[in-house]
Amino acid sequence: MTQNIDQHLGAILERHGAIRLALLFGSLAKGTFNRESDLDIAVGAARPLDVQEKIVLIEELAEAIGRPVDLVDLSTVGEPLLGQILSGGRRILGDDASYADLVLKHLYNQADFVPYQKRILQLRRSAWIGQ
Repeated sequence: MTQNIDQHLGAILERHGAIRLALLFGSLAKGTFNRESDLDIAVGAARPLDVQEKIVLIEELAEAIGRPVDLVDLSTVGEPLLGQILSGGRRILGDDASYADLVLKHLYNQADFVPYQKRILQLRRSAWIGQ
């Protein structure tokens, strides 16, 4: 079933020439889905997708798979969601170079931005809890 879903989704996404990379994540990728589960999919193009492109993709994917769709644009996604997509997702479309670029983006984010995010969250927790 996993291979069928991947191939089916990949075929739909290939019709959209702008899409260069796609990763399935969430319960469908883990094999823990149930009848209420949505389709969690992250797609990447050379530029951020506009609203109309997202709507068309969501409608096509939802109609094909019979589930609600949670679409993430890899051009604009930040941490920690990008890390979750990479660690728990699987590639269904795209070449090794595109995937490597995404992993590199994640590593740079981890090195550059995550320490600041953690510090901000710690300050907010301290202010809220009073410690």
